[in-house]
Amino acid sequence: MNKKRILSLAVVFGMAFLIAGCNFNVSETVNEKENDNAKKYEEVFKETDAVAHDFMVVKIEQNYPEILKYLSSKGIEELKEKRDYLLDNHEYPNGFEKLDGKYELRRYDNFYSDDSDEVYYRYVSPDDKGKLINSWIILEKGKEKEWKVKSYYGKRPDEINDSNAETGTVLHELPVEDDDD
Repeated sequence: MNKKRILSLAVVFGMAFLIAGCNFNVSETVNEKENDNAKKYEEVFKETDAVAHDFMVVKIEQNYPEILKYLSSKGIEELKEKRDYLLDNHEYPNGFEKLDGKYELRRYDNFYSDDSDEVYYRYVSPDDKGKLINSWIILEKGKEKEWKVKSYYGKRPDEINDSNAETGTVLHELPVEDDDD
């Protein structure tokens, strides 16, 4: 009887270690792919990181004349259709500065390849009530081979879900608030 218990426990522990080892290798593989892509497409990402950051700034400030400069032709049409009355406005000058670094900007390296014409970004920033809001930036290569924002109303790409939303490269990390205040 004791031999069966010991054998059963050994099998259970062995399987637990096997499963834990497999899961570790999967996350290692995802991290390796991200790092490989970050290195392989370093020149592409230098360019797209700057565009994504600058677009994030003008979007936070709702500087519509500047926003139009970053949008693709379809993105411009879409924005004109929905917010034509705002296109001359700069709603929150210095709004980005007022964030005082309280934002996160993340690039999803692992979804970019030679076959893809899109680079995905997510930024997180507080709204006027302090609640953190996710916003998405999808960059696509334009006709003149320059990177443009696909839509002012960026939606989370289908490839990104709850299981991989925290992957990628954090370009600016959201500071952790101290509760000691």
